[in-house]
Amino acid sequence: MHSATSSVAAASVTAEPARERLWVSSALATVVFWAALLVFGALRPGYSQFTKAVSELGAIGSPYALAWNLVGFILPGLLLARGGARIASALDRPRGGTWWALVLTGLAFAGTGVFPAVIVNGTPAMRAPLTVGHIIMMMASSGCWLVALVLLIRRVPQWMRPVMLALTCVAVAGLAANVFHDLIPLLAYRPGLAQRLGFAGFFAWYVGMSSLTSAVSARRLSSKKLVG
Repeated sequence: MHSATSSVAAASVTAEPARERLWVSSALATVVFWAALLVFGALRPGYSQFTKAVSELGAIGSPYALAWNLVGFILPGLLLARGGARIASALDRPRGGTWWALVLTGLAFAGTGVFPAVIVNGTPAMRAPLTVGHIIMMMASSGCWLVALVLLIRRVPQWMRPVMLALTCVAVAGLAANVFHDLIPLLAYRPGLAQRLGFAGFFAWYVGMSSLTSAVSARRLSSKKLVG
């Protein structure tokens, strides 16, 4: 009896830290990205968070471009891939469609740092291979994330759906503000702000979903304890 009790206690102790760590990768990705954006933006003379694109910080020839691509794009992307894998594993299954969609979302985000844009006189050189690669990575990240949304909505618990829908609406609104900023008077001359609203919604979704996933894991853990 004592041995069985000890085993259950040990399992609970092991499961609890694992549950608590579900949100850490997404939270770290968020903190690293925004901290890097503020720091590297401040280090670049004349750089405005309201009018300049984030990609300009890592563009070929920009000051500290390599450092930004590593810290601002690649590291957060890898953390998002890990956070996405944890979300999918808890709500769906490891190596399933949702898992791959969220992992690829993060990896493609990291890929924007592997393929930095080429900017000439403040304008992206659209035919430059690196710029093409950068754009493909951005589109792949957004596309995989949208696929993950469709897959997840059918797999989350009923009680979780309203919150997930709210988070998704915030994230999609940010994405729409970025894409259609020319049609919004407040953002028409502030493309940088529009882009940052898109990033804000994107990262908020990851942090929110990771926190909800922790709650799901906590419920499952409590259920197992009651059954045991």
